[in-house]
Parts: sequence; structure tokens; C-alpha cells
Amino acid sequence: MSIYCIGDVHGCFDELTALLQLIKFNKHTDELIFTGDIIGRGPKPLDVLHLIWDLGDRAHTVLGNHDLNFLAVAQGKRVAKKRDQLDSLLNSSELPDIIKWFANTPLMYSHPTTPISMVHAGIDPSWNLAQATNHAQEVEHILRDPLTLNTFLSHMYSDKPDLWDDQLSGITRWRTIVNIFTRIRFCHPDGSLDFENKSSPAEACRLNLNTWFEARKLELDPEEKQTLLFGHWAALMGQCRLPHIIALDTGCIWGGSLTAWCAETKTFFSVPSRNGIDLIKS
Repeated sequence: MSIYCIGDVHGCFDELTALLQLIKFNKHTDELIFTGDIIGRGPKPLDVLHLIWDLGDRAHTVLGNHDLNFLAVAQGKRVAKKRDQLDSLLNSSELPDIIKWFANTPLMYSHPTTPISMVHAGIDPSWNLAQATNHAQEVEHILRDPLTLNTFLSHMYSDKPDLWDDQLSGITRWRTIVNIFTRIRFCHPDGSLDFENKSSPAEACRLNLNTWFEARKLELDPEEKQTLLFGHWAALMGQCRLPHIIALDTGCIWGGSLTAWCAETKTFFSVPSRNGIDLIKS
């Protein structure tokens, strides 16, 4: 049995099937864990969803910002944009099941027997993994209830607060937790989050910004044995020099590649994008 962790798919079904062929994925014995953003921008989101569903408990994913955007659109809280390519989902007879499935998708997934944890964008530098797990579960409970999901989606989009405070409460607290798990990239020296900059770490360094994982390395608990994996950040192109934090988004939707990492062998596998989008124009 092997566990493969896969970067942001974004509806790129053809690349996903090519990657599964490359790693010789066995649906009876192997497992897949996705970084989230399995839909959004790519041409075949419904096909990707069906592939994951068909694998049952052999496949796991976490919520990404594009997955949450779909929920907001499907619930009438945002207007669908043509570039997001959500029509096949929104017009599907399975739409109620799709909404329910995404609403029940976790913000953080930790494997029960292998020391790996998955989030979409990252975790706050001030959190340890136990705290991250608790904060994720706190919001997951809100998202699973149709009434509180609807209320939260109405207030989800804001960059504030941009600094974690355990005294936060209600929707403000939930929004901050979701923003951290699904949107974090850079932190200011005071620990506040910068949601605007999407560049590479080298470029952001001139603005006195730190990546969340570089800021976090000062907070690492030596007793934490987990490997933490994340996606979301195509500009990184998988580059993260910390031994127990692994970046998996290599920009498939932008013309890069789709990448998998094998937990047992610590090996990376990649297939090239077939239909990249111009990141600058998008």
C-alpha cells in the first residue's frame, strides 16, 4: 500500500488521470490525499469529482479557496465567473449532493496511521498541529450544518481580521480560521497576514514579508513528528526547504505541472499541464 499526496488539481482531469497512470495507482490498495482546490478554472471539474467519489475511502481531500467559492456561488452568495468553469457542477442533477459533499469536506486531514497532515494553504505560525486540528474542527462543524453554512458564506469574504487572536468569536473567528487554512501565504513581522501578495518569497522579501512556513519554523514543537503538506501557492512551484513541510502546488492550471508525493518513499512525481491558463491575464 502507498499513500500519494497530490497538489491542486483545479478540474484538470486529464492531467490527474495521467499522473495516476505514472504512479501506477492501485485503487484497491493505495490512497490519495489532495491539497484541495480540486475544482475551479480547469475544464473537467465534474469528472475530477466523480473520480474521487468512485474511490470512496481511498481518497481524501481538504477544502481550498476555490472549493469554498463554489459553495458560495451554489448558495447564491457570489456570482459565478466564466473563468471558474463551474457550469458542469451548477447544472448537474447531482448539485445537492455536490454541495453536501463539499460542505462536509475538512479543512485539515491527518492520516490515522501515517504521520502526515494536509491543509490547503497553511496554518498560522502561532499554532501547533494540535491547535490547528482543533480550529479546523471548530469550523467544520459550522460548515456541515446547512443553516450555519448559509450564514457563514454570507460573511466569509473579508481580509479582516488579519491577526489571529484566540479571543475572537463567532463569524469573525470562523472567517479568520478559514482565511488561514485556505488563503495564507505571507506574514508581516508582527504576525499579521498579508492576503494580497501572491509572488515568490524572493520578491516578497523586499517588502519585509515572511512565508507562513518560515515564520512557523521558529514555533515548531520538536515533539511534532508529522509532515505537513500544503498546496494553494503556484508561484512556489513546490519549493519549500523545510524538511517536514512540503509544498505540492506546481501550477498545473497555469501551465506548470501536477505533482504527487509518495509518503512511503518520499518520492515526487509530476506530469505536465495540457491546458495552462495565463496567470497574469487571470
